[in-house]
Amino acid sequence: MGESSFSRRDFLKASGLSAGGLALGSLSHVPWSFAKEVYPAEKIVFIVPHKAGGGFDIIARAISPYITRHLKEISRGARGGDILIKNEAAAAGLKAYTMLFNAKTDGYTIGSLDSGAITDNIVAKPEFDYTKLTFLLLSVSSIKMLVAPKGGFKSWDEVLSAMKKDPVKLGVGQIGRGNHVCSIILTETLKTKFKMIPFPGTAESMNALLRGDVPIATVSEESVKGLLEAKEIRVLLTGGDASEYPGAVSTKELGFPELGDQMSTHRFIVAPPGLAAEPKNILLEAIKKATTDPEFVAWAKKADVPFRNIYGADAEKMFLKFVKFYGELTPIFKKYLQ
Repeated sequence: MGESSFSRRDFLKASGLSAGGLALGSLSHVPWSFAKEVYPAEKIVFIVPHKAGGGFDIIARAISPYITRHLKEISRGARGGDILIKNEAAAAGLKAYTMLFNAKTDGYTIGSLDSGAITDNIVAKPEFDYTKLTFLLLSVSSIKMLVAPKGGFKSWDEVLSAMKKDPVKLGVGQIGRGNHVCSIILTETLKTKFKMIPFPGTAESMNALLRGDVPIATVSEESVKGLLEAKEIRVLLTGGDASEYPGAVSTKELGFPELGDQMSTHRFIVAPPGLAAEPKNILLEAIKKATTDPEFVAWAKKADVPFRNIYGADAEKMFLKFVKFYGELTPIFKKYLQ
């Protein structure tokens, strides 16, 4: 038998497709499974603008397997959905935000954003308009605390007494990010004499505290649970209505009930601006299921993580509220951050 003369054109004709139709993706005669990949078809990169080991890094790693689980339940036949955590702390997280803003809108890149980043657009020429991001979740409003090593200050009153002589060094994490911004708000509200010492992240700040390089540090409660349980650090001051820690005082008890929320870091899960509708809807549904998954809820309760679970457009409204509040403090932030 001679060589077949059945050409590519014959194949297209028999399939009901023209060459132009194929080039344009007209696949009406092709089974759906061949015409389009089921989202997610590959790994999703979760960009965290902090080093590994900090508060939101811990949360991102904890929630990711549950997002993956529910993505695969929602999108039957999906071949992807595993989440890869990518820590990008360079330039106080600006590298991470650059990657996020420049990512494709196909649902394969998400990231974390904390309210402290708002100050970027207050004290300098804006590089990004954070309000343009696609908001998926306001996950956590982290309670801030001032802590000392176990052999250091024993009470807030001792700190105030020490300030009568000289400013007290305060470890605050990355410049212009959550712990630093909250420390600025605290210092200006309470009129304290702190000398703020920035560190690349929570881990470095805690190492400095335990070494004795700084006597106090500002931290998120969930990021230092291990050190608290091991009694390596002591809480001196905490945001909120009342302190659960022996000997510690709350901002409300000091006469500033609103300060607890103002000096919290509000952490969001976001996606690039203009995220396509299909992955957006699927991601939102998966995130809702993940945050209410009984196993994850049990983890959050055990870790004492204050999840808020505000989704989509409601999360965006909350972010805009913080933009307004931070904008009102522009002269204060310029004083510290410029």
